[in-house]
Amino acid sequence: MSTVDDKRKQIIGAALRRFSHFGIAKTAMSEIAEDLRLSKANLYYYFPDKFSLIEAIVYQIIEETDIAIGNALDSIPGTLDLLIRMLDIKKEYFEKYYMLVVDLHEMNINEEKWAALAKAMFEREVGTTSRIFEHGIKRNELVTFDVPATSELYVAMIRGLAMFCDHATPHTLVDREELARIIEKQKQAATIFINGIKK
Repeated sequence: MSTVDDKRKQIIGAALRRFSHFGIAKTAMSEIAEDLRLSKANLYYYFPDKFSLIEAIVYQIIEETDIAIGNALDSIPGTLDLLIRMLDIKKEYFEKYYMLVVDLHEMNINEEKWAALAKAMFEREVGTTSRIFEHGIKRNELVTFDVPATSELYVAMIRGLAMFCDHATPHTLVDREELARIIEKQKQAATIFINGIKK
């Protein structure tokens, strides 16, 4: 790992600790710099603004989940079991980074840069789901179908359940107990979905 990559990783780690403890809005870039004994100028060399730092954190979390999904693909043969493992991984990360998720949820996602990040996260999830479906087709467990379109439909369905299950109003943030209930409903929906495309 290069010095630049190592320094970026240190900054992301320090920011994640502060964001998780104090929240994004209550954390100043200068505080992150102080934690690492960096000058503000040095911090801004790596991350020109707070959004670029948040974006790096989101992508780091996505990469960590991708590694966990990759490990699952190597060790779990069944498509439904893989989808359920994917839901469990999402739940684990939600619980691990709960305060960060709360803050991200409250930020204005209608701004163009936030909308672009949300779109990238959706596309990444569709890509991961496609890998799982392709795995099932290759194993002769699933019928042949349009993998990208079906993956997009599946992710939209799972996200829709997260938005509307047990909510009077969509887009309200869930607590940990409600998350567990939603994950169970998502697992039930995944089971129904997979039963429809099994051989």
